[in-house]
Amino acid sequence: MRGALWFLAGLIPSAIAAPLSLGLKFSTTNGLPTLTLPYASYTASLYDVTDDYYTFKNIRFAAPPVGDLRWAKPAPPLTETKVQDGKVGNQCMQATPPQFFVAYPILQSLEPASEDCLFLDIQVPGKAVRGEVKNLPVLFWLFGGGYVLGSKSFLLYDGSPFLKSSGNNLIYVAPNYRLGAFGFLNGPTVEAQGIANAAFWDQRAAFQWVQDYIYLLGGDKATVTAMGESAGAGSIMHHLTAQSGTLAPLFKRAILMSPAFEPLFDPARLNKQYQTFENMAGCKGLGLACLRSKSTSILQAANLGSVLQSPYGQFGYGPAVDHGFVRDLPGIELAKGNYFKDVTVLLGHMSNEGILFTDPMIIFNSQVDTLLKSNFPQATTKILNDIESQYPDPGLFSTFFTNFDRVSTLIGEYVVTCNTRYLAAAYPSKSWAYQFSFPPGIHGFDLIFAFWRTDLNIGQLLQIDIDIDFLTQKNLATGFQSYLTSFVRTGDPNTYRESGSFPPTTSFPKATVGNGVTVLDIDMFGYSVATDPDTPAGRCAYWQSGAWTGR
Repeated sequence: MRGALWFLAGLIPSAIAAPLSLGLKFSTTNGLPTLTLPYASYTASLYDVTDDYYTFKNIRFAAPPVGDLRWAKPAPPLTETKVQDGKVGNQCMQATPPQFFVAYPILQSLEPASEDCLFLDIQVPGKAVRGEVKNLPVLFWLFGGGYVLGSKSFLLYDGSPFLKSSGNNLIYVAPNYRLGAFGFLNGPTVEAQGIANAAFWDQRAAFQWVQDYIYLLGGDKATVTAMGESAGAGSIMHHLTAQSGTLAPLFKRAILMSPAFEPLFDPARLNKQYQTFENMAGCKGLGLACLRSKSTSILQAANLGSVLQSPYGQFGYGPAVDHGFVRDLPGIELAKGNYFKDVTVLLGHMSNEGILFTDPMIIFNSQVDTLLKSNFPQATTKILNDIESQYPDPGLFSTFFTNFDRVSTLIGEYVVTCNTRYLAAAYPSKSWAYQFSFPPGIHGFDLIFAFWRTDLNIGQLLQIDIDIDFLTQKNLATGFQSYLTSFVRTGDPNTYRESGSFPPTTSFPKATVGNGVTVLDIDMFGYSVATDPDTPAGRCAYWQSGAWTGR
């Protein structure tokens, strides 16, 4: 009953909600605003005097997903009577595959990890908090990390550059979502006894929070842009095809930066992964009831241990066909027309997407044969031959000079770049696409430019901004940001693109799909229009057909 009341409270118009004292009120002691929600109140943790925005940290949007709430849809947040100051908050449980294991201690040192991690942060222009403007568009950020690591609070992810780029004409929201086995434990057992792809329901709960409450901060719930990179963008792609396009996403626009995921669909493979986790947690053959009874430390050990078994370039867990939220692979759903169509998209990828995920020790053709058999265990000899015909043996006059180039191209297209082609074709006249070829062009490198900032805030004590034209401002990074924030504000990256910068911005073309995709190429010299070489029609068509699945 309480959950139903919580849901209904979010639907109450602000005029009716006023008697419940929902909304913002400034403190007479510290001058910071407090946001009152039906279930809790949150005081802003920071006011940036120079750039005039407020930061609200660690607002709960769901209950802690522990005990019986593990591998279940997120429940409404519990009522808290004490005013929260944003200091209570955690990142979700982390795991890293072998080649990135050095990152694990770093992640653990940045912020406490806990299953109690379903919080979101908000950065709001001061003029919206003061009620001077209303109905600002919302930029909703989903972080990446291979679906097993990451956090809204990672050092790079700060929404202030987007506020600054927009002239304080947007609101930034960033949630956490469950990761690894906690968020993406999939397969027949989970489907029968719980909820598969639980993290997608976390994300949807955070989107719903925006729908219910962003008006209290001067935001417009009808103008939400979902933005993500890597796993964050791959998540957005799954929201667009959720329940074969019948479950409307709670956003109007989407920015997908390198949408990435390993297509997982085989029940036998998923069940094997589930059994590995179940065994490591001491619940062999006992199902989710046993797993839900275990301590966090036991489950985390199994989560980390199972991810560490991942082959080079893979992360173990991720989105999988579950016959519910994910009824089929997104590329196949897009080809069939099974997706939500009333969305405008901006797409992008790096020029060398596959390099980070390709084993540098792959040298010989026989190693590639072994790799394909391992990655596509359900594939027949014909399917393996078909894949090899798309990516032939290297040689002096071959498409590829080395097997490393061959495999990194395959991984880049299969996991990332072909996704941008599928989406551009699915949203004709409603999509823009870019290729980020600034050296080294590796996966995630565009994040440095998207989140480029020139200020330093250490609480209220120290706030420094450095604004030097062509060095810290009006440069390649701020130009790139202006395309993104213009899209958030208007649905067109050109409307408010930066002028007077060096290198100068140019008109961002709409994506057109042919042998390649027409893109805005971004390199160290600036911006130009090009045909994307990383979305080849033939090879992408093969992956989108699903023929390689053997189903």
